[in-house]
Amino acid sequence: MNAKLDSSAEGVSSRPRLFDLEQIAGKIYSNGWVDGDQIIDVIEPATGATLAKVGLGSKAAIAKAAQSAAKAQKEWALVPPEEKRKLFIRAEQVMRDFAEEYTEWVVREVGAPRSKARFEVEFFADEFLEAAAYPTQQHGMMLGDRSNRLSYAIRIPYGVTAGITPSNVPLVLGSRFIAPALAMGNAVLLKPHRTAIMCSGFVFARVLEEAGFPDGIFHCIPAEGEDAMAFETDPNIAMVHFTGSTVTGAKVAEAASRSLKKVSISGSGKNPFIVLDDVDDFDAVISAALYSTFYFSGQVCMAAGRHLIHESLYDRYIAALVLAAKKLVVDDPWKNPHASYGPMTLPGAVDRMDDIVADAIAKGAKLHLGGKKNGPYYPPTILSDVKPGMRAWEEEIFGPIAAISKFNSDAEAIAKANDTQYGLSAAVFGSEARATRIGHAIDSGMVHINDKSTDDAAYIPFGGTKKSGNGGRYGSYVNWDEYTQTKWITVSPKPRPFPFGH
Repeated sequence: MNAKLDSSAEGVSSRPRLFDLEQIAGKIYSNGWVDGDQIIDVIEPATGATLAKVGLGSKAAIAKAAQSAAKAQKEWALVPPEEKRKLFIRAEQVMRDFAEEYTEWVVREVGAPRSKARFEVEFFADEFLEAAAYPTQQHGMMLGDRSNRLSYAIRIPYGVTAGITPSNVPLVLGSRFIAPALAMGNAVLLKPHRTAIMCSGFVFARVLEEAGFPDGIFHCIPAEGEDAMAFETDPNIAMVHFTGSTVTGAKVAEAASRSLKKVSISGSGKNPFIVLDDVDDFDAVISAALYSTFYFSGQVCMAAGRHLIHESLYDRYIAALVLAAKKLVVDDPWKNPHASYGPMTLPGAVDRMDDIVADAIAKGAKLHLGGKKNGPYYPPTILSDVKPGMRAWEEEIFGPIAAISKFNSDAEAIAKANDTQYGLSAAVFGSEARATRIGHAIDSGMVHINDKSTDDAAYIPFGGTKKSGNGGRYGSYVNWDEYTQTKWITVSPKPRPFPFGH
């Protein structure tokens, strides 16, 4: 264990640490740090080293937490908006105090470069400051009605909301759910991904704890197998939010919907990256392609899933992307600060990349770069002539593989872009009017004209179509609809008679 990650190391300052590894050893967070039902290791993907030991919660532990959260939520909903706002502002400040420690944990636990960790801290700040404004904003509307009666609708929280989050962008995808859900008056139960328990789970427990949020409104319980199903089935949980693969999201939705819970799914992406023959600044396009494909080793739901290139630029594009990708440094970011990206986070991911490449080559694709795992790392890999029937065409790759195909007309570009079960993000490069027209024809929740496919912010409506999501959107004003429900109220000055049965 590196001394910087061990809070018991000599020379640690007196200010609160992000994690006290002795305090949280074998623990879950539910009304404070309590013993888990099992103990598991937090593993560094680059080396296999154990970074910490934490607890797993049972079905009974989750049920107890949900019951506690239901009780605490009723009190939390009544907290004055000005007081709520101060807590969210304080949380943003606390996260900044923990930023350097958090950066170290992201580099070690998730294998991300320091620049990505710092980006996530800034995104957390945006989410919590955006959420700080929600409690004082409009909570309802006046409705038309007959004379002498007041009719209005108010927004009310669901109650207890459960969040199931992934490991790839841990602070972003956790804060995107936790901040607005709490700000709207809900309590939160969080199940972080096993490969990022510290960075996507316990970090929120520590920040909210230090910021002074009331006990009981936030619980973080890692769980697995049948126990984890309680997040979807417990009767005290009214809403389930999931971010991750569409396959897993469908299972979550099926289990949760049996009891008519609100279900919000943010799933996979197979995002087209289209380059037209009238594009301006070809070098900038290659830069965007490099970022959209290989940032964090492609483990991003908005990564460029297929590069669709006009046939007149096809060979030039492949050569330029290969040249640019060769300059990327793939290494352990903890040891090498110049690493462009680090190890694959999920177990078995490098083997899956090998299988996808082998399948493509067997079916006629050409390999121009990479294509073979190196321990927990996967090199920048570029395939051309990718076509329907290949896994590289059909599946979300979620790794550092550029799958390139050509087109010869705008209609063909649109058809190929839409030839997928997913619809999360898209990027189109070309003259503004033409690229925008094509962008409007792509069935996708987000489209970026002359910009990278991987874009997000706390103040925009984020979400996908088709199997990339079930219609929910996150961010800005749309959070009102996502994390509250509407209640209709009428007020009459006195009872009035009804001519029924007379």
